[in-house]
Amino acid sequence: MRFVALALIAACGGTAEPGSGEPPFEVTDPTDADEDGIPEQLEDHLMTVFGPELRLAPDDIDWTRPANVDWYLPKVHMRFDHGGCPDDNAIELGQVTLDNIATQQHYTKASGTGLCRHNDGTADLRFSNKKHLEFFLQPTDDDAVHPGIPPARSAEWRAYTQVRPSTYVRADGKAAAYDLQVWYFFPYNDFVALANHEADWEHITISIAADRTFVSAFFASHNIGHRFDDPAELEWIGDTHVVGYVSDGSHATYHSAGAHPTGFPNVDDHTYANGPAWQTWTNFKNLGQVGKVLNDQRWASYGGRWGEVGNTDDTSGPPGPMFNGKWDITNEYPQ
Repeated sequence: MRFVALALIAACGGTAEPGSGEPPFEVTDPTDADEDGIPEQLEDHLMTVFGPELRLAPDDIDWTRPANVDWYLPKVHMRFDHGGCPDDNAIELGQVTLDNIATQQHYTKASGTGLCRHNDGTADLRFSNKKHLEFFLQPTDDDAVHPGIPPARSAEWRAYTQVRPSTYVRADGKAAAYDLQVWYFFPYNDFVALANHEADWEHITISIAADRTFVSAFFASHNIGHRFDDPAELEWIGDTHVVGYVSDGSHATYHSAGAHPTGFPNVDDHTYANGPAWQTWTNFKNLGQVGKVLNDQRWASYGGRWGEVGNTDDTSGPPGPMFNGKWDITNEYPQ
């Protein structure tokens, strides 16, 4: 693919540089339903051109694979966490849908009485369309759900995107006009013994100039990330698709294969070059923005956890993209 691109450019008397852009694109549909100032037609085009290729660990090393929301929801029930009391079922198994996942409400339970009873005050009511992490999704058949969708059905793996106006400026002065955020979902995070948890949302952000050339890439990894402004430091597919390496079990994403420090003492992430390759731009949904969800992806307004509640945040399922701190892309910029 890269060879073909180089040959075409050479035939026209030019030279190809990674991230150097693509042929002119004309917006013919100005619809901007999420009201972020960027037509959805252009947002989808940016993903088609700049969406990353993700390299996963080989099958004999990692048993956790990506999935998609439509596959996951029928396999879980929604529960409500009550510290010191049994959890309540909010939605039964098989009945969690795109329509009802973000429309639930539930009262917290009273403490200090020795009894498990609900409060009834306005301040005690929780809503599933807010970041109320008492709501959580839980599979009932771990063996069927935790592995995700196998590589033999990789066409079902789906990425979820947002495109926002960018304020990122590289040290050399090159400014980005758009930030393309690409999110991907795994039903299970198999990191280390004390930090495993159900459900895992990870992402890459590609910053793109107004002339649709590469500016920068941010690879999210655990609670931090790594930014690269120099395209020569990255691997590319077809000159515009950056390559990301997804680590074994934890799904933190890096720019290269090998061992990567995690910030946890004596624990490295490991990425590989010889596993399944996922071209995220072949199956994606544009989520839009908070309060302006696109493409019938109504689940994105759900503010609870996507996996069961553990003893700590590191052992609990995370919230979804719109309720993740990295959804606000300014949190990825150097301070």
